Amino acid sequence: MMKKEVGEHKGEAVFEYTLENAAGLKVSILTYGGIISSIMIPDRVGDLANVVLSYNSLEGYQSDEYCIGAMIGRVAGRLSAARYSYEGNEVLLDRNEGENHLHGGWNGLNQKVWSMKEVTENSLTLEVACEDGEGGYPGSVMIQVTYTLSDKDELTLSYSAIPDQDTPINLTNHSYFNLSGDPRLDVTDHELQLKSRRFLELDDEQLPTGAILPLSQGGFRFEGPISENRTDMDHPFLLEGHFSEEISLHHPASGRKLVIETDQPAVIVYTGAGLKGAQLAGGKASSHPGIALETQGYPDALNHSDFPSIMVRAGEEYRAKTTYQFLVQD
Repeated sequence: MMKKEVGEHKGEAVFEYTLENAAGLKVSILTYGGIISSIMIPDRVGDLANVVLSYNSLEGYQSDEYCIGAMIGRVAGRLSAARYSYEGNEVLLDRNEGENHLHGGWNGLNQKVWSMKEVTENSLTLEVACEDGEGGYPGSVMIQVTYTLSDKDELTLSYSAIPDQDTPINLTNHSYFNLSGDPRLDVTDHELQLKSRRFLELDDEQLPTGAILPLSQGGFRFEGPISENRTDMDHPFLLEGHFSEEISLHHPASGRKLVIETDQPAVIVYTGAGLKGAQLAGGKASSHPGIALETQGYPDALNHSDFPSIMVRAGEEYRAKTTYQFLVQD
């Protein structure tokens, strides 16, 4: 485990921790935002590259508009009209995207300095407190995320939280993957496969309408390169099964492959069109510089009674887990 100080945020020191396994795979994590700042893996000829979008400095993340690499919550995604009803009471949240609420509000997990809770030879646990009323949410909650890097080239993110009042919790990580290792190249030459047959229909504000549709009605077909299917994805897909290679992303040119397994019911797939022209480590972002694969509960579930609930009762524990395995194919 390596540790270095990279700057400060609002007077608090920010550190970068780097995990390394026996094969030399390295994962770096910032205490600011719980951000995954680097995942260094080889291609088929052994050349190492960082396969997640990143910035060259802490200042880049502090001014970031895209949540690159960050932990997201207390509730990931958009909430319609920045409000929800619970047991007869209306709860008003931060309006930080037009009239809606996005990714936990003005002071989401991506903008906090996390504390190091525990470190072992192959894992790091960070924690951060969310106060009662923060973002409009009821209840205080301590959130923990453990990053574990195995010698099987698997990075596992294990989330946990226990609130002191009934409150919604829906956590995810917002890393953007580009298995070429170069943000100047489009990810549309990657091959994406999902174990999914349905997606949530969205309105013009990227909010679920409540309709659950077959992939064919959205023009989605997860075969071959993304360029031969839909390149403008920013959609929630419903996953089938748990820990059964639900998601895979392959870059034929380098041989690098990512397999994701999760206990979450959905994944938001975003092909990063909004990042075009952003100045990233490695160069200016292409039109589709990275693909975010955000495993989580259904978005806007608080406003759709037929979606699986994301409410967590006071004193109960929220848990979620997602594993990312990195492979090389000939």
